[in-house]
Amino acid sequence: MKTANYRFDHVAVPTKTPQANETYFEAMKLFCTDPGKTEYNVEYLRPEEGCTFFPVLLENPHVAYHVDCLETAMEGEEVVVPPFDPWPGRTIAFIRVNGFIFELIKDA
Repeated sequence: MKTANYRFDHVAVPTKTPQANETYFEAMKLFCTDPGKTEYNVEYLRPEEGCTFFPVLLENPHVAYHVDCLETAMEGEEVVVPPFDPWPGRTIAFIRVNGFIFELIKDA
């Protein structure tokens, strides 16, 4: 990672096992837990058959960080999911560094 302000947010783990307090995203056919409501900030991702979520994130765990500048954090890295806005005021992207997936989060 580049020298920048990175603030830990969560670890995400793909799973096939139902978890407590999952939220279902019907459009993507994906169950997800809220990492902010777990003791260790773990987000579990559990797809259903026909899930439309990014396959690379359903096959690999990732660690998420808030960053000051998304473009700077992505510079020179392998982008596996380009920037998108999951909701107003937040942009995220996913990069692979030394074989590991990182989520970069930039809030407005």
